[in-house]
Amino acid sequence: MQATGREKLLGALALIGCVFCWGVVPVILRQLAPVINAWTANGIRYPLAALCYWPVLWWFYRRHEVDGTLLKRSLVPALFAWLGQVFWGLAPYYLPASAIGFYVRFSMVAALGAAMLLFRDERRLLVTPRFYVGLLLVVGGFLWFSMVQEVDSTHAAATRHWQGFLIMLACSLFFGFYGVSVRYALSDVNPILGFAVVSQFVSVGTITTMLLWGDMERLPALNSTDWFRVASSTLLGISFGHILMYYSVKRLGASITSSVQTLTPFVTAVIALWVLGEVMTADQWAGGIVMVVGALVLIVTQPKKHRPPRPEAAHCQDDAAAAPLEVGVGSLAVADEDPATLPSCYNGRSIE
Repeated sequence: MQATGREKLLGALALIGCVFCWGVVPVILRQLAPVINAWTANGIRYPLAALCYWPVLWWFYRRHEVDGTLLKRSLVPALFAWLGQVFWGLAPYYLPASAIGFYVRFSMVAALGAAMLLFRDERRLLVTPRFYVGLLLVVGGFLWFSMVQEVDSTHAAATRHWQGFLIMLACSLFFGFYGVSVRYALSDVNPILGFAVVSQFVSVGTITTMLLWGDMERLPALNSTDWFRVASSTLLGISFGHILMYYSVKRLGASITSSVQTLTPFVTAVIALWVLGEVMTADQWAGGIVMVVGALVLIVTQPKKHRPPRPEAAHCQDDAAAAPLEVGVGSLAVADEDPATLPSCYNGRSIE
């Protein structure tokens, strides 16, 4: 069933809200960096967000959709999500917020590579010239952006910048692998349920690393502003952001949602300029724009499957099982930032 005009309007508003939620999070995390270390921030924020999904888990449990098999199938995606979250949490301690927003676009490349290894239909991209254009733009923009970052002339500052670069490279790889592992292991699971389960496992990991390396002794010294930043980054980046994303995918489709979410790093850059005083150079803007254009090219190059919809999924607007780029670009959906979308349908299964 086609979405009505009102539903499309609500979907568009949800998409705008999602882009804002994920765009502002790197800025808030950058503000938290001087207050607590990455392990403590991750160990508080992620479990708090996972707690918000307990009612979801209870609802699905009452429907007998949560069992041991689902938990086992969620382990590999949760491992990749946790590793990605570890590096995502470290990034604000090494890089400006605006740089983080652009660097994470590289997760698409990791997702594409993994998807081609696991799914035969993805390899059709290899005979599409536009695929190579998009890939070249993403990789070239990523390298360009990394080479033109302004850092102090000291050796320590330069070293810190390249450490941040490697952190975001690892973050992008693991989040890309996460998105593809979701498609591989949880393709027949409602995406909201899948995320709710995965987030519980990720929380166990973030709590463990906080207990090992966190600076929890600093928590009593946090003031009300600090706690507001902790809470807002949690709710906006992990809880509300995902709810808005899923609603947008359902009403507008995965392709539109993925495409619009490529604007997220620009939102981050603007907010970082306003709040943190971060100023990007013309070369940095150019590298970031090239990267985002490449991501858009890859999104529109995605393979399409034409098959009769399943009766129970007749209202799904996109065939998400045939949309690996949405799965890949959406790998960060388990983290604080967009990383485009977990699709509304898996193998014809509705988000509902």
